[in-house]
Amino acid sequence: MYMGNFSRNSSNEDEKSVDVAARESQKRRIQMELLILDSDKRKLANEKTVLDAEIRKLRQDSERITLILNSKKSRYDVVEREFLEKEEELKRLKKKLNSL
Repeated sequence: MYMGNFSRNSSNEDEKSVDVAARESQKRRIQMELLILDSDKRKLANEKTVLDAEIRKLRQDSERITLILNSKKSRYDVVEREFLEKEEELKRLKKKLNSL
């Protein structure tokens, strides 16, 4: 009878030992997954920071380009108006010269 209890106790202890080992294995696996996910998250955070800076710079460049474009358009309008005025003045003077 004593031997029967010993076998059962040994079996229970083996099961507990296997259960503890399985838990430890699962715990290590989860910790490894946490490390990998944390590393991936840090990489993505770095990429996000870089992209944010690039987007901000491109927006600033876009605003600068828009200002330059508007300035050039404005200057173009002035030059075109002056060109047409000179063209009209030339025609007027040519007519005057022809009439003499």
